[in-house]
Amino acid sequence: MDKFLEEVIDYGKQFTDEGKLVDYIAILKDADKHALGACIIDENGKVHEAGRSQEEFAIMSIVKVVLFEIVLENYKLSEIEKYIGLEGSSKPYNSILDLEAEGGKPVNPFINAGAIMSSYLIYKKFKDKSIDVLMERIRILMDNEELTHNQELLDTVKFGGENNLALAWILKKHGYIDKDTSVDDVLYIYNLACCIMVDTRDLAVFASTMSRHGKGLNGDQIIKKENARILRTLMAICGTYDFAGEFAVKIGIPAKSGVGGGIMATTNKDIGVCVFCPGLDSFGNSLAGVKMLEKISRELDLYYY
Repeated sequence: MDKFLEEVIDYGKQFTDEGKLVDYIAILKDADKHALGACIIDENGKVHEAGRSQEEFAIMSIVKVVLFEIVLENYKLSEIEKYIGLEGSSKPYNSILDLEAEGGKPVNPFINAGAIMSSYLIYKKFKDKSIDVLMERIRILMDNEELTHNQELLDTVKFGGENNLALAWILKKHGYIDKDTSVDDVLYIYNLACCIMVDTRDLAVFASTMSRHGKGLNGDQIIKKENARILRTLMAICGTYDFAGEFAVKIGIPAKSGVGGGIMATTNKDIGVCVFCPGLDSFGNSLAGVKMLEKISRELDLYYY
C-alpha cells in the first residue's frame, strides 16, 4: 500500500499546474499548489501515507461534515429537515440566487448556506459553549487532541466573507435564523470551524470512522451508525457540490472537498482516504486530488455503486 500511494503521488504531479489557487483568501492564495499528500487507513486500521501527508492545511468546507454530525447527534432528523434540505444542488456552493429561489431554506448541509444553518442549530442548543462543543467533537472524530484553528486565517476570513454574510441575512430574513440570534454569533462558529488546521491523517481517521459505520479504530462507537450512514449518503449526493454527479460516476465513492485543498473520502470497505493538493478546479475541488482519488478508487476497486 505504501508503494502504491507513492505511485498515486507521482500520478498527481502531472496535474498540479492545472489547478487554481484560491484568490479571495490571503493565506490560501500563497499556498504551494505543487504540494501533494495522501493517507489511507486500511480495513485493519493500519495507516499508510505518502507525499506531504502531514502538512497542515485549513479544513475549510470539509468541516461541514463535522458541523452536520454535531447537528445529527443533537436533533431528530425530522426537526433538522425543517431547516435544511437533503437534496443535491446544481448551483455553486455559495449561490445567493439558489437560496432565495428555495425561499431561504438551504438545499443541503454541505453548501455554505446549509453549513451556516448547521452552525445556527449548534448555537441554538449550546449558545456560548458552541465553540467548546465544536472543538471537543472534532478532536474526538479525528482522534487528535491538538487540533486548533489558525487565528490569522480566521481574521482574514472574518473580514472578507461578504457572500456568507449575505447568505446569513437571507436565512434570517426568511425566519430560519430567529430574530433574537445575532448573525455575527452564527458566522463566528462557521468561520472558526473552517479555519481549523488538519492534515490528511486527521481526515482519513474521520473518513475511516464513517466507513466503519461509526466505529473508531479502537472499536468504540464514535458516531451513531445511522448518522454515519446519513453522512456518507450526503457526501455522495452533494459532497463535491455541482460536480457530485460526475464525481460519483468517475470516482464512485462518497467524498467531501474543501477549498483548502483536501478531499476526504469514505468507502463501504472499512477504508478511510484523504488526499491533498491546494490547486482547485472550477467547482472548488482539488484538481489533482480528484485525479488521485480516481486512481485510488479504480486500482483498489473501491467503487461504491
